[in-house]
Amino acid sequence: MIMTRTCYSKNISYKILQIMLFVVIFIYAGKVLPQTGIIKGTVNDSKNNEPLPAVNISLLGTVLGTTTDKNGNFYLPNIPFGEYNVRFTMMGYKKVDKQININRTDSQQFDIRLQPTILETPELVITANKRRQSIQDSPTSIGVMTSLDFREKNEIYLDNLLEHASGVNFVGSQINIRGSSGFSYGAGSRVLLLIDGVPVMPGDSGDIKWDIIPASQIERIEIIKGAGSALYGTSAFGGAVNVITKSAEGPPKTNVRYSVGMYAKPGYKEWQWTDRTLHFENLDVDHTRQLGKSGLFMSFGRRQSTGYSQSGHYLRFNGSMKWKYQINGQQNFTISSNYEGGYRGSALLWRSQRNALEVDPVALGDYVDSNKLNVNAFHNLIASKSFRLKTRVSYFRNYWKNFFHDNITASTAQRYGLEVQADVQISQNHSLTMGTEETLDHVASGLVGDHDQHVLAFFLQNEQQLFKNMTTTIGLRYDYHNVDTGFKDSQWNPKFGLVYHLNQGVTFRASTGRGFRAASMSERFADSIYSGLRLVPNENLKSETAWSHEAGFSIVPSPLFYLDAAVFRNDYWDLIEPEPDETQTVQFINITRARITGVETILKIVPFYSNVTVDIGYTYMDPQDLDKNITLAYRPNHIFNISGLYHIGFMQIGCNYRYISKIENVKVYPADDRVPQKVVNASVQLTRGNYSLGFNVNNIFNDYYTQMERTLEPIRHYYVTLTASY
Repeated sequence: MIMTRTCYSKNISYKILQIMLFVVIFIYAGKVLPQTGIIKGTVNDSKNNEPLPAVNISLLGTVLGTTTDKNGNFYLPNIPFGEYNVRFTMMGYKKVDKQININRTDSQQFDIRLQPTILETPELVITANKRRQSIQDSPTSIGVMTSLDFREKNEIYLDNLLEHASGVNFVGSQINIRGSSGFSYGAGSRVLLLIDGVPVMPGDSGDIKWDIIPASQIERIEIIKGAGSALYGTSAFGGAVNVITKSAEGPPKTNVRYSVGMYAKPGYKEWQWTDRTLHFENLDVDHTRQLGKSGLFMSFGRRQSTGYSQSGHYLRFNGSMKWKYQINGQQNFTISSNYEGGYRGSALLWRSQRNALEVDPVALGDYVDSNKLNVNAFHNLIASKSFRLKTRVSYFRNYWKNFFHDNITASTAQRYGLEVQADVQISQNHSLTMGTEETLDHVASGLVGDHDQHVLAFFLQNEQQLFKNMTTTIGLRYDYHNVDTGFKDSQWNPKFGLVYHLNQGVTFRASTGRGFRAASMSERFADSIYSGLRLVPNENLKSETAWSHEAGFSIVPSPLFYLDAAVFRNDYWDLIEPEPDETQTVQFINITRARITGVETILKIVPFYSNVTVDIGYTYMDPQDLDKNITLAYRPNHIFNISGLYHIGFMQIGCNYRYISKIENVKVYPADDRVPQKVVNASVQLTRGNYSLGFNVNNIFNDYYTQMERTLEPIRHYYVTLTASY
């Protein structure tokens, strides 16, 4: 009875907080200013005079802003009288500031030309503090990758591209940002995946489904490093990855991308499990068009592969749609959806080290059927130059069914979400972000049973420039977590940040924040057999918590040099890790104390004003289980990436090298041999007008390595990619 009253009291308190927020929101929303001035115009490349799409246009000190369409045109109405500084920014170009004076109701026309920079350094991000801001104003480390990175590296899949990001490595399909996640057999993730700012995490497993969004639809990716729970909640315990998709605006345009490739023969005769030529192919088609006040984006994709290992085959389809309707100059409404489905073979563990590309004969024929559906609706209202209201409703459905020799299990997880966020520009140097978020998970699963899960949250963040070159950030988020079995938890997560601009080229930053993550249903309730491993439940799992600290700086002394460095320390309590016993029975348990300390550096240079650009990233980590005084499992000490790109005429030649030191500690098969990862990839791309032809060789030297036990990563493979735009 006491627990029931406490829960009831918390729900009442939260609802009062929610009502107070809505009252504030509607007070501001009612203050809609009449239409005043308009600015419009075009933005072009200063060298070739080509129009630039997706240029960010911001009125500094307000919430007003827009982006250019596919023809480089922009239109921003309803600007109240006054003087403003308009900023034009785009990745790979120098920013331009324009002073304007709005004192009449007619429109002002601008023709803006942006000058390309040799090094592509990011100007704007939108995820770190849930609003548009310069990356140099973020107190936490942010990594940014764009569609240009996809084209330059000619990568096909999102997770493959993320492997090139500094401080990021994968263990199986599980992403680690600065060693945060380790490996948990697909049960839970400490990194949150967002698509256009909306969390996309299944309610049963709580892991990331990388195939939900094809690479061809991505405009850019933003990687938040460190605890993001102060704004994003439970799954952002170790960071967040926000995927921003292509816009649904502009004249009719169709893009086609087709890739076909093959795998080389393995270097050891014992590993050659078939005489067939093992191959893969991928097709993506998308179309954008403007329909009056509406913009429409549609896409379709198909992927098929024999796999490079036995039972590694798959056939997958995906489709997406985005429809944006401009209600008036102050409001727009967007609906977006993604679908992905098909089947794939299952090859969790190899037959033996001598037969590393084969599965156990009893597992031959195991496969998985699965599909995912994501639907979002967004409403964006600019009530005045100092107030913006954003509302989104979301739905995510994840279905899978395992057809295994020792297990036939199915699961359907449905997640419903609602978020309301208000951005208030109190003054030119003072902004406030507040919001409320609610999610409901309904799971019907043969793996974890039938369960419901409810999360309520409220967040508030204040950013203020205290001195001329110094900005502080103070944030707080409250989460209330409830599972139908009786588990309840509530967390307050604060965040503090400081940014100091020494001069135009040198910036210092520091931040500290508290993160938390509630156990996923798979970690808490899983009771099954999976490829010989027995999973048992632990309903007594506590939520894991962390304090994340960071201090860093960035230096941009010239257009030919960019350096960013940071030291970090993450302290963990009740860290949730898988723990097998001598019979290979796995249960998730809480580790009382753990810590990861390290340093991360990023260097971008253009040697001697040449046509060569070089990117170097290095991360050192010391991941420690403080209870047992051993290295945390599945974390390397060193991550090193270097890539070079050479432009000559219509050709570009690229090469990159990735090194990840040997993982010192694993859980299930600790006696197995382990080696560092040393992978070299190369590419050549030819571009003429709207057509591009790329040639890639990945893992040139056939480095044989595992990320998780007894699963060999891809051997050498070749592929050709043709892209065309009409």
